[in-house]
Amino acid sequence: MYRPDWGSKSCAACNDHSGSEETPVRNALQQALASSCTGKIDVIGHSMGATLAAQQIDKLAIASQVNSFVGIAGAFRGLLSCGVYPYNVWNSTCGSAGLSVSSPFLDGLYGIRFGQKVYSIKSYSDQVVCSTGSCLVYGIHSSSIWGENASYNYLLGHFGLQTDTAAQQYQLIK
Repeated sequence: MYRPDWGSKSCAACNDHSGSEETPVRNALQQALASSCTGKIDVIGHSMGATLAAQQIDKLAIASQVNSFVGIAGAFRGLLSCGVYPYNVWNSTCGSAGLSVSSPFLDGLYGIRFGQKVYSIKSYSDQVVCSTGSCLVYGIHSSSIWGENASYNYLLGHFGLQTDTAAQQYQLIK
């Protein structure tokens, strides 16, 4: 199991999907593939870790080697709290390499497949993805991933989705 250590721990709003945030995630994916007995891996990502993993899967062109991709509380369609790009871009997280709705980063990921099986785990009680009172971006939950095989909804907050869905996460990758 590889768990990359990326991003600022003291300034979450300083994190985005470029530069130093990319390297640990890319390295973890490459190390996991190098040590895989089957030539395939499963990827589970939470929040910005999910969108970072998706980005690196695309950049490395390894989606065919990802058996299951599980995005937990990821803002794949953007954060309404960031506004619509290029408006209301008030920090790195909401910038061009961040999670503003229709940011160049998110538009570049749209429609890409991140594994043979793709799942989302989400909540309508997520205090980050749904911080404006709505989780919907253009009528679709922001944590929904295009072309997903299945999506699972829980009555949990942003971090509870990560910690309290371990059994579901295991079922999706076993």
